[in-house]
Amino acid sequence: MILGQIVLLVFATLMFAGGVMGFRSAGSKASLYSGAGSAVLLFLAWALSLSSPVAGLWLGAIVALLLCLTFALRLARTGKVMPAGMLLALSVLALILLTHAALGAQGKL
Repeated sequence: MILGQIVLLVFATLMFAGGVMGFRSAGSKASLYSGAGSAVLLFLAWALSLSSPVAGLWLGAIVALLLCLTFALRLARTGKVMPAGMLLALSVLALILLTHAALGAQGKL
């Protein structure tokens, strides 16, 4: 398994766990649904990466980019580092790693 695939699995697991924690701590169904939805997309990207690494890694990078935008807007709106700032940092890291892995899989690095 390549590093990008590991990143996809870890990122998907963390997004799901974050959604569950948001639901448990604040009763937020939106956190639960968005965490589960993000995790499903990231698991799909991982599954796709098994047969087509470039496509799966780029799909994961696109999901990470969308999550970066979501958490940046939420951080700007609330000003709270937890959880928006932490999740933004995690999403940026995942975006960097997945983009690097996708470019490597394409032979462009």
